[in-house]
Amino acid sequence: MGNTRAKPIDASLVKELFDYVDGGLVWRVNKGRAKVGMKAHTNSTGYKLFRINQQNYLEHRLIWAWHYGDVPEYLDHINGNYLDNRIENLREATHAENMRNRKTPSHNKSGVKGVYMTKGKWRSQVTINGKVKHLGSFDDLQEAAAAVETARTKYHASFANSGT
Repeated sequence: MGNTRAKPIDASLVKELFDYVDGGLVWRVNKGRAKVGMKAHTNSTGYKLFRINQQNYLEHRLIWAWHYGDVPEYLDHINGNYLDNRIENLREATHAENMRNRKTPSHNKSGVKGVYMTKGKWRSQVTINGKVKHLGSFDDLQEAAAAVETARTKYHASFANSGT
């Protein structure tokens, strides 16, 4: 997503500028080209954002500030849909937890996150605390997928995401 360094957010300014309506923010004042009731626009990476004083802010971070006053370094969309910015779909996370909740990468050839083919076998692996844990080699893709799913559930807990 480019620069991931979080910009400081003044929660009182967020409350002054926006209303939280149906899981998103709308302008509550006219400000420049923004008019009362307008919603966030979507950037080239698919995230919703607002422009405030010549700075872009991701909508989900503004929503968190609107509700809680401060914003942690990382926020996670629980259901993996970064267009769903309802407060109940957001949670504080570490970078590692946020990465665990990712979808299957588009370059994945097996169709199963954490499973790849090498030397005619399906290999399963998960990352735990920054270290790759190899789970084994399997003749059958479903066995490899089951192994990685079991490990993900065990080690990633509420941040486990099978990639769908």
